[in-house]
Amino acid sequence: MPFRPRWLAAPVFILVALLATPLTPTSAQSDPFDAEISKAQDQVASTRAQAHAASARLESAAAQRQAVEARVVAVEARVAELAIQIPALKSQIEELRRVLETRAVALYSIGGPAALYGPIAFTPSLKAVRRRILADAAARQDNATVKKIGGVLVQLSEAERQLAVEKSTLAAQQAELVQLEASLAAQQVELDRRVAAANAALERAQALGALRARGEPMLGPTILTAAQMAAWVRAKKYRTNLQTSIEDLAAIYVSEGTSEGLRADLAFAQSVIETGGFASAPDNNFAGLGWCDSCAYGTRFPTPRDGVRAQVQHLKNYADKTSRAANLAHPPSPYWYSADPVSAARKFDTFFAKGWAPTWTDMGSGNWATDRNYSGKVLKVYADMVAFARTGSL
Repeated sequence: MPFRPRWLAAPVFILVALLATPLTPTSAQSDPFDAEISKAQDQVASTRAQAHAASARLESAAAQRQAVEARVVAVEARVAELAIQIPALKSQIEELRRVLETRAVALYSIGGPAALYGPIAFTPSLKAVRRRILADAAARQDNATVKKIGGVLVQLSEAERQLAVEKSTLAAQQAELVQLEASLAAQQVELDRRVAAANAALERAQALGALRARGEPMLGPTILTAAQMAAWVRAKKYRTNLQTSIEDLAAIYVSEGTSEGLRADLAFAQSVIETGGFASAPDNNFAGLGWCDSCAYGTRFPTPRDGVRAQVQHLKNYADKTSRAANLAHPPSPYWYSADPVSAARKFDTFFAKGWAPTWTDMGSGNWATDRNYSGKVLKVYADMVAFARTGSL
């Protein structure tokens, strides 16, 4: 079927009662549009709080990472110092040992073997005694120094070992913090997206609330349940001719309408007008799609859901000037727009009347149908359904 800019309801049986002046439904319950605005405000507050908390966690993780990195630098500097000090101390110990060995040789040469084991029989000279005493004192001092340096060397080696362990631990902490930072950054991005979405939802809800002053908005929350809509049809004793039960069809309307943010109960009311109470809905076409003044037949849909989905998507195109195929809950209907996905998306996005009917009072007179009273008929059915749901009587 070619894409047609003007639609006319299929030739169907229309009840005289549906031609009455449109009514505006009222309810003792809270207004669902006010409830949607309140819900959107709560969502904005919640997501903003989560975003602030995530930002604080990200800053904390960054500060921890910086502290760990600073400690790593300090440990590496200390390890570098020890790498210089330890070899120097080892060199000093070796030098002192060589001095001790030299002195031992000198003492041996002065006193002979007896000098190592005790005095000999003859009386040594005063000079030799003094030399020996001084050599012994120097040897004792050198031995004490070697022991002291050895103790320091042991301490430095232990410090080196501990620093190596700390360095390894810090490296692991650093890696964990880098991963944590990346994870928190990703969370922050997602929360920023959610905040933006919540803000957009609030703006949309507020816009719909303001739009309601002009009439019943096409977009917004569905007020009636599937059971209430189906019960009204049965109470009206319509002779339905469907491929499924009226209860299942009403549930499909709620599902498809909700997924696109479109008021499913009003779309259902439109189908009552288009099909004469679902008495004439050939090929699951519930909205006169493809029927025009000179058309022999309308668009065919293989299943009830396909028919409802096409209707809901086309209503959204009329209602929302910002609607785009990429933002639909489901790809544009291949049976209504085009079997080729690219072509279908292009036709949806370039629909000439996009956004021309944000309220149901804008429908008719060329928007969807040529009938100037089209919107009044739909709104009358909708008002009757709301009244039935409230009172239980027709």
